Amino acid sequence: MKRQRVLSFFSLRQLWETPHFVFLTVMLLCGALAGSFTGLRSGQYEGALLEQLAGQMVAQIQDTSWKLAVRALLGAFVWQAAAILCGRIRVGSLFLSGLCAARGFLAAFSAAAFLAAFSWHGMALSLLTGGVSAVLTIPCLLLTSTACFLASQETGRHGNYWYALLRYRGAILGCIALSIIGGILRIPTMLLAVRMGF
Repeated sequence: MKRQRVLSFFSLRQLWETPHFVFLTVMLLCGALAGSFTGLRSGQYEGALLEQLAGQMVAQIQDTSWKLAVRALLGAFVWQAAAILCGRIRVGSLFLSGLCAARGFLAAFSAAAFLAAFSWHGMALSLLTGGVSAVLTIPCLLLTSTACFLASQETGRHGNYWYALLRYRGAILGCIALSIIGGILRIPTMLLAVRMGF
């Protein structure tokens, strides 16, 4: 019995089998679709600005000090913290769906804009500077947002958001840990982009 409780404590299945997870995934995909179209359009007309932005990005990557590591970790952690705080707001479902849509928009916009401006060279730059870590951070954001969505709905019954969120503590802590790993993973891929001459 105890073993079963430990397994359910860390089980993510109770989150990804809910309609809330599907809804937030659709919101992320809608944001990604909008970001793709906007990025392709802006990449065609703002090539010079994107070239300057890519230069600044490479200059930041070459900064191998502790600031690069802190920025990468904060970038991964902030999305998780934002999901937890959005769930606390009275209309948490609205803010959580907006957060997932914004994450999808930003990820797709940067990839599409660099693709339109620099062809496959820009796509590789976008993949190395954020795409690889997004493979971990985006699903983690969806799972954390789902847990916060469910907790915000249960708040009406229990009267305390933090108490309701404790039910999903294993999944949330696991997602935060994986997001931090994704942030750490971003550092070597960014340095690889510099070595490859991007």
